[in-house]
Amino acid sequence: MSINKTRSSTIYLNELITNIPVRRKIVDHNDRDKFEWNQWQSATKAINNIEVSPKEKHIRNLILGTFRLEGSRLFWSMMIRINIESHPIICWKFCYVIHRLLRDGHKNVIRDSILLTSYFDQLSKYWSCIQQNYGLLSYHYCNLIISKLKFHERNLMFTGNLTINEHNDIRCLFNNNFNSYFQLCIELFNYMEEILNLAQIIFKSLDQSRLNSMTITGQCRLNPLIICIQDSSLLYDYIVKVLFKLHE
Repeated sequence: MSINKTRSSTIYLNELITNIPVRRKIVDHNDRDKFEWNQWQSATKAINNIEVSPKEKHIRNLILGTFRLEGSRLFWSMMIRINIESHPIICWKFCYVIHRLLRDGHKNVIRDSILLTSYFDQLSKYWSCIQQNYGLLSYHYCNLIISKLKFHERNLMFTGNLTINEHNDIRCLFNNNFNSYFQLCIELFNYMEEILNLAQIIFKSLDQSRLNSMTITGQCRLNPLIICIQDSSLLYDYIVKVLFKLHE
């Protein structure tokens, strides 16, 4: 991989991060240093080139960090130093962590990350040249993140974990505006397609590498499927309800 290509991507991310607002600051200097160091430790332990699944305690700590700062500015600032493009496993684990933050983190994580959609486009193109192992996996995972961010950008009523309101009834979203329901249905299908594409390529990579879910390396590849199942279950429910709505 070209060093210059990696370096230019990092600079590009650095430029995009300046668009993310700082919503909350930790006033006490010592407390801030301790908090940022703790976040950095969790980030580097969760996102590295070791082929093992990120530990839940590290991801949970990063999620809590987004609530304390009411956004993901610190997280994205740390990603510059991690250099995501340097290794396909790093990118794979990064995509998993950001997927978790988008789902379970503060609501502003979605808004912050939408500003960086073009960076995921760049990452996707970067790994599209490597059609094997984690390069191919990272390519498809980036495409899923792009699809998720674009979906949320066009449909702000959905939270990161795809819930809508207290009753989660999508049939009351647009009243009887069938054009809006039709457009939403297309976007739900597109989102679901990216999830299915990722799941398919994960299982295919396991077959090719002769791995299984009982091995550490197999678990590293299978890890994102848990979130994909959570997302797809709601998407499937929404799609069915919207299709019934369109055929009333």
